[in-house]
Amino acid sequence: MKRLEGKVAIVTGAGRVGNIGLAVCEAFLREGCTGVVGTDFRTDEAEQINERISAEFGEGRFLLLQHDVTSAEGWTTVVDATVREFGVIDILVNNAGISVHGGVASSSLEDIRRVMAVNHDALLLGMQACLEQLLTAHERFAGGGVVINNLSMSSYMSNPNNLAYSVSKAAGRMLTLCAADELGPQRVRVNSVHPGLTMTPLIEEALVEYVDGGLWSDRDAAEAAISSAAPLNTSSRPEDTAHAFVYLASEEARFVTGASLYHDGGIGRRF
Repeated sequence: MKRLEGKVAIVTGAGRVGNIGLAVCEAFLREGCTGVVGTDFRTDEAEQINERISAEFGEGRFLLLQHDVTSAEGWTTVVDATVREFGVIDILVNNAGISVHGGVASSSLEDIRRVMAVNHDALLLGMQACLEQLLTAHERFAGGGVVINNLSMSSYMSNPNNLAYSVSKAAGRMLTLCAADELGPQRVRVNSVHPGLTMTPLIEEALVEYVDGGLWSDRDAAEAAISSAAPLNTSSRPEDTAHAFVYLASEEARFVTGASLYHDGGIGRRF
């Protein structure tokens, strides 16, 4: 039996090839999910993604929806579509996120509120929208309903040039802990994954910006320099990070809630 056999999941931020959200969708399908609904604000790669999923997993197990995670109405639409297509919701992965560079002197309140809306407020909206379904998951699986928030190592490491992102991820960490305490007695587990340097399209773009800004001589030098901060002295790939989500979503983690799973090459051991 596969590790997620029979489960149904929603994964936000899954609309771009090479990102963590899509890798999680594919890992969940590989581990036996009956259905996975991926959502994203951007849908320009939808045709490519659907062809990719269909080629490996066949038709009828994956649905990609356009979705503004900051909209309560948008969440209602996604939940209704998931239940209509697959019957239930067992797993919610809040993966969508944005970043706006800037510190105290250079960040506008508008930018900070925009980042907080996507990286923090949307986590709460997603849990609220899915809660009725998640509360019934214990009838199907001993581990009950599952929420997994993607919070990044920025939730515990300050970055003066990325104020809004760091603050939003730290807030998400406390939201995860509070939700775990509240929902645990109702058999809903709430955990978080904290990836370190993961080579997604967003990070690749950032490396180019660093090189263009003169911080490093080329892209490989930038990756090597950032990776060197971790004891493992390397970066991760989305498909590697996805394994952490599979574990927390599986029955193997049925006694795990309120946990912060660091997938950061060892940087988190210092915090």
